[in-house]
Amino acid sequence: MKVLYKILVFVVLFAGVASCKSTQEVIVKQEKKDKILPIQKKYGNILGVAPEKVKNIPLYKFIDSWMGTPYRMGGETRKGIDCSFFTQFLYHDVYGGLIERTAEKQYMAPDTDKFIGQEFLKQGDLLFFNLQGSQHHPITHVGVYLGHGQFVHSTSKRSNMGGNGVQISNFNDNHWQKLFVAAGRKPIKTDDTIDEEN
Repeated sequence: MKVLYKILVFVVLFAGVASCKSTQEVIVKQEKKDKILPIQKKYGNILGVAPEKVKNIPLYKFIDSWMGTPYRMGGETRKGIDCSFFTQFLYHDVYGGLIERTAEKQYMAPDTDKFIGQEFLKQGDLLFFNLQGSQHHPITHVGVYLGHGQFVHSTSKRSNMGGNGVQISNFNDNHWQKLFVAAGRKPIKTDDTIDEEN
């Protein structure tokens, strides 16, 4: 009888401890979920998505540090930067890769996996443009796809806010769709920090 009593007490205590442990795990998971960073809120708002879907924090910190830098052809500093140096610098700092210096060379590089189907776009893909929207003309502009129909680039085109330079634009806008030639995927490190589309 004493043995049965001890077993019963042990089972009750074990169940209580297990219950507390699972409750603690739920609380910790909830705290992590609730810990939304200011940069996630900011870019969630810009992209029109829930802040928790903005996962690639290094990418958005990089963008934030350059946002509003004016466009300058051949520029490589915070006084002015052109499209291809911005993408080259972004790839180096965010993805740890070295890509070509000009938009045309980034497009023509053997390791650029080019495709036209916009439904296959992923965060980090390069977007290539020219005035004709044609593969038969040199590439004159490049940006980086962020997901949710948005991309970041340094452009001479003025935004709705009135300035040019580093900005996030709507890839679905008629202007960019007319100039779009192809997307390109580089062999970069990817993990679970890629933002969710849905």
